[in-house]
Amino acid sequence: MAKKHPVAVAIVAAALSASVSAAPSVNFYGFVDIGLETYSSSAANGTDVYPNSGSDDPANRSNSNSDAREFALTNGVQSRLGVRGSEDLGDGWSSSYRIEARINVLDDGGNFARTRLGWIGLAKGEHSVKVGAQWSPFLEYSGWNTNRNEVQGMGSYFYITEALPGSVGYGYRNDSTINYTYGGGGFSTSPFTATLALHIAEDDRTVTVDGDDELANDSGITAVTVGAATTFAGLTLNAVAIQSVVKESDAAKSVNAELSAPMIYSVGGKYVVNNAWNFGLAYRVAERDSGGDDKRTSATLSAQYHASEKLTLNLGYAVGEDDDATQRQLDADIFGSAYYQLAGSRLIGFEFEKADYGRDGESQAMLLSMRQNF
Repeated sequence: MAKKHPVAVAIVAAALSASVSAAPSVNFYGFVDIGLETYSSSAANGTDVYPNSGSDDPANRSNSNSDAREFALTNGVQSRLGVRGSEDLGDGWSSSYRIEARINVLDDGGNFARTRLGWIGLAKGEHSVKVGAQWSPFLEYSGWNTNRNEVQGMGSYFYITEALPGSVGYGYRNDSTINYTYGGGGFSTSPFTATLALHIAEDDRTVTVDGDDELANDSGITAVTVGAATTFAGLTLNAVAIQSVVKESDAAKSVNAELSAPMIYSVGGKYVVNNAWNFGLAYRVAERDSGGDDKRTSATLSAQYHASEKLTLNLGYAVGEDDDATQRQLDADIFGSAYYQLAGSRLIGFEFEKADYGRDGESQAMLLSMRQNF
């Protein structure tokens, strides 16, 4: 047997130790969430209350209930499976990643799994960059003020955010985004934080040319988001705006298509009174860029009450209106929820929402769900 040199052994041991410590962390996580939901609607001109709406944007929901059923099992916030981690790169730099898929546990067909999040990031100090599919900054800097329900309760939020095309529409997650953030981001309570996001090829509008669907907007950057927030003494004030960017393709020009470039923006905030109470306010505007009466507004107020370590209650109210009298008007939207932590990994929740669209009717949904984390 060869003789081991003490110096060589020390060098190998140090190298192996450095290699292990430098390796990126890997953390698997997920949960199973199943709910029993009832949904009804008499809205004749569309609605922003959707069956199973919080699980994904309404255009892509699956296993949802409908007005044709009395009630149905749904995926609620939808079961998830993910992996995330980070790595220390030295000199104050770090990298991180996250891949998360929704799992449709109630459907054995071809709609079993779908990407929710998939990004890689780089950070140093207060500065961070993320590239990939990630949470919408509009949700961070506006939606989180007032909409704390996990599934229902998004009616006044969708009322505004549906104006945008592609994956930036509905303001939940964005498929292809480069995101620079200073501070902790819109979900945080940093003294000051700001985000600039460039949405890459996220406009899926098409035109028909010779019977074929062709891409209408071939701009590389199809939307830009800017958001900022400041927090002091429990009060957070924030504002955010998304502007659609359009470069009409040759196909669009060939049929004289004129694409709108809508914009949405929000101002508001949240106030943490104490460990039990906090409140949120958001005033949101959508400008459809369609000419004439194309503005839509909504105002939402909500309260969150932590009744105990296990029980959390949410209640909100909203109103909205559209300059175009032919569009639906949001006369009133009331929503709420109750979440009870049965154990460290088990949660039971109840959610409801009712939206009154005046002459266009009303929509309502109620959901009782249970979740097992792992």
